[in-house]
Amino acid sequence: MHVYPADRFKHFITVLLLLTASWTAHAEWIASELPAELSQLGPGDVIRVFVWKNPELSQDISVSPDGYISYPLIGEIQAAGVTVGSLRKAIEREFRKHLKDPQVTVSLREVRSYNIFVTGEVMSPGLFQPTGAVTVVQAIAMAGGFTAFASRNNIIVYNRFYRKSRLAFDYDGFIAGKSGADDFVLIPGDTIIVR
Repeated sequence: MHVYPADRFKHFITVLLLLTASWTAHAEWIASELPAELSQLGPGDVIRVFVWKNPELSQDISVSPDGYISYPLIGEIQAAGVTVGSLRKAIEREFRKHLKDPQVTVSLREVRSYNIFVTGEVMSPGLFQPTGAVTVVQAIAMAGGFTAFASRNNIIVYNRFYRKSRLAFDYDGFIAGKSGADDFVLIPGDTIIVR
């Protein structure tokens, strides 16, 4: 039986759509399995700080490129690399120097620090900034899928900040359901290299 390129492409798109639908249905499960790096703030992220009974101090703030937020009354606070909960405690601690019993809420409004790079034998290589957790398969789909020359069982995931080594990913093995060929959530700064 001969498989035509158009049929392979249709099969690839169908599999990607099924995987995306499956991922969406299990978003809560995946969220509980996220690496710690995904729960940390990074440069460009936008947070909302609400100070109860002090509306003039409540505002949206962007984490600066150097990783700090600048806030009225309390100055600069390190935000990159800490969780929203830890930042809330730090802001509350600083406000205690100026306010009586401050009640602070911090929420993440926009994720802009989740950068993923896909390069090599994909249709549209480049930088991607998803708004939520993305797996290897989903990132490859974001890059338009494989070129005709791609080695789908020789994909490398590399991150110079968080991972100590390169991780191999076997796309064909994952699609076939092979043991040990699991898809995984990418962390900020991951680079996917498709050979």
